[in-house]
Amino acid sequence: MENNKGLEKMYNSYVDLNKVIIDQQAIAVVPGKKVGRLPISDLDIEEDYIFFCLTKFTKTMISIQNLIKNDLYEDALILTRSNYECLIHAKAIVENNNMITHLVEYKFGLLNEKRYKFTKNNNGRINRSRIADIDNPNEEFNYIHSISSIANQANERVSYEHIYSYFCDITHCNFITSAYYRDGVNYSYEMVNDLALYNVLLWNVYFSIKFYITLIDAEIFEIEELEERVLDVLLSDPIKLLKVFEDEEKKVIQDINKLTDENAIKSLQDYLHKIKIIKGSL
Repeated sequence: MENNKGLEKMYNSYVDLNKVIIDQQAIAVVPGKKVGRLPISDLDIEEDYIFFCLTKFTKTMISIQNLIKNDLYEDALILTRSNYECLIHAKAIVENNNMITHLVEYKFGLLNEKRYKFTKNNNGRINRSRIADIDNPNEEFNYIHSISSIANQANERVSYEHIYSYFCDITHCNFITSAYYRDGVNYSYEMVNDLALYNVLLWNVYFSIKFYITLIDAEIFEIEELEERVLDVLLSDPIKLLKVFEDEEKKVIQDINKLTDENAIKSLQDYLHKIKIIKGSL
């Protein structure tokens, strides 16, 4: 695909930038404060959580680089789903300060029912969206934990509805993705699919740009040079990515004009509409 080289260049530059950010600033403050019995603020926890998400995101990007080198693009797509989840978890706590309670306090408190436990419905079934305090069982809380609800809190409903299901189809054994593993009628573990590579690069670049916006919104940078480097990316690369989406739109329109089958036309029109929605959310 003609845009792959440009996307791959951006992708690799983001890996390099993320490494610098993590090496120079990503420090887990909370464990040290616990050892020193120093007060821990919500901001300390939020920053630790964001850097955890960024580090996990970056390590996955490095894994994807290795998969790309070996032409294992479908497996790289599977890991791309993990990066989407890292993005929305980090972004959710920036968009909604209460989410750190759900993603850290409640999550840890539910382990071995140390502090919280799931409630039960009237029929006796466990309700995993509502928890109760162990010491005060009558005190109950809503518990936000599903990817769908976290995406809502991160203001990423568009990406969840229009992108996430694609990665789930690839991740799970969904037969509609069988074309990725066939060369004509022959199943193949050696086939190289450029479309799969295009999607790996496109969506990881898309998620990376959104992650950089999240870092800026979180006001997380203490080193001015790092913030300036991220801002430089945000001044230039969204425009490059919009050009990729625009090229895809032009290609789809050309394909539509060549078709006569109404079902095929409708399918491409739906795809074109989806591109426009995703492009608008950048």
